[in-house]
Amino acid sequence: MTTLVYIPGLLSDSTVWGPIAEATKTVMPIRHAEVTGNTSIPTMASRILDETDGDLIAIGHSMGGRVAMEMARQAPERIRGLVLANTGYQPRREGEEAKRQQMIDLGHRDMAALADQWLPPMLAPSRTDDTELLARLKAMVLRTGPVVHERQIRALLDRPDAGAYMANFKCPVLLIAAREDGWSPIAQHREIADAVPDAELVIIEHAGHFAPVERAEDVASAICDWLDRRFGGAMPEKEAIPDTPLFDRAGSIRGYRINKMAMALGQPANREAFKANEEVYLDRFGLTPEEKAAVMRRDWHEMVRLGGNLFFILKIAAVDPTPITQIGAAQARMSHDDFLYERLGKKRNG
Repeated sequence: MTTLVYIPGLLSDSTVWGPIAEATKTVMPIRHAEVTGNTSIPTMASRILDETDGDLIAIGHSMGGRVAMEMARQAPERIRGLVLANTGYQPRREGEEAKRQQMIDLGHRDMAALADQWLPPMLAPSRTDDTELLARLKAMVLRTGPVVHERQIRALLDRPDAGAYMANFKCPVLLIAAREDGWSPIAQHREIADAVPDAELVIIEHAGHFAPVERAEDVASAICDWLDRRFGGAMPEKEAIPDTPLFDRAGSIRGYRINKMAMALGQPANREAFKANEEVYLDRFGLTPEEKAAVMRRDWHEMVRLGGNLFFILKIAAVDPTPITQIGAAQARMSHDDFLYERLGKKRNG
């Protein structure tokens, strides 16, 4: 069994990868890694390896990308692929320790002040006035707290030089950089791509260092596309997953096709193509006749049954507005009338 292991970065948790992990759980089993309890990148990596059975595809953001690379160094026979987002590979820079110590001291004095200072430069300039996004990220930082912050900073100050070994990676690597990431610039990712034998680079527009949060749909689309191309035909037909009867790969891939098609509707050109000729647009994503019929009928119950994820099929509703309550009813496996009555307290029709 191959597991997708999502690894957060500094001062982060599953908030960063949550929607993307949700999108990929129909393709392979997922796991959110914990990186708060260790004081070095190598021990973070070894702990994740110890706590995860079988083969892995390690998906890391920022510091989590460094952990993912270290996992590939420690256990190359188990790492089937790497996804490295907004990350770096160099060892500690001259003068870095003093600046990091200032942030450690600030965190111990006032963690909220640290969040207010640290977060805005991590976002694309267009998102710095997004109060909902900033509030969500600030809550994540405050949950992490000053002790974990210092522990992670110490780990980063003593980080390995991944440049010394990344040319030895045998697995495919997907690099995700963001156009407006001033902390981990595109050039840094190109250097990794040039050094790694089998690497692809995707650049996310209108995003900063927190691209998986700022542009979750674009990042999810890039990862799902890469997983499909590189691993779509490589998984066993059926695999056991704890707490579920059976992982039916064929059923999961059906859901993947619908979700990938819907995610692509985030692009204006795709929305126009969908409106111009739905059937031709759906054929681009290899939907089966059953899947196509469900989409073209706007049969939300059937789309959900076939693996459609609410996070993504909402994009279909945006093209020819569908009441969100209809999709909510489908996700809840209820009739629209029952959903309005039982969940929203509305009167029944008639």
